[in-house]
Amino acid sequence: MDIAHIKKLEKKIKDLHPNPVKKNHSMTNKGAKEMFSLFWFLHLKPVIDYSKELAKRYKANMEIVWLSAILHDIARLDDLEPHDEIGSKRAYSMLLREGFSKEIAEEVKKTILTHRCKKHKPKTLEQKILATADAISHFKPPFYIWFTSISSKPLKEQLASSLLKLERDYNEKIFFEDERKSVKKEYEVLKSWFKYHSKITQ
Repeated sequence: MDIAHIKKLEKKIKDLHPNPVKKNHSMTNKGAKEMFSLFWFLHLKPVIDYSKELAKRYKANMEIVWLSAILHDIARLDDLEPHDEIGSKRAYSMLLREGFSKEIAEEVKKTILTHRCKKHKPKTLEQKILATADAISHFKPPFYIWFTSISSKPLKEQLASSLLKLERDYNEKIFFEDERKSVKKEYEVLKSWFKYHSKITQ
């Protein structure tokens, strides 16, 4: 594993966020620049850090996990959905252009494809680690506070949507019981907040 090579790619992806090509984004009415100025710090970097921790803890392939974490939301920069399917293909092409092997690029592609645990489910250890890290990143940093502040949805709708996402993250995307236990307190607090959607009548 060429650590310097991976760090170079990580910096390249980080540097794309302060000045996104698109001015607007479907997830916010505040503009893509404002959204992505914090997206790296409140989501992508935590996913990278948690992924690396979990790869060490569970003895997974660090190169596949690290690269997958760096690139798992690459399609979001261009507001493309489904971002898991489109992003997995983009990541594969980018890794080949950046000089990574075809074998590594293929495994990263498969790992990114499954990180949402929707149409495509994680099977390998590396895939389960990325999905878990992606979920944990919504509990540990103040992700939901930030996301609610930029959301284009009315508060009642955003709270209801966040509750559904929270339940899916906690119950379906965390594949290691110790990691689920580590965010249980945050889960309970966030769940109590998001349930307020039912009390908003306007």
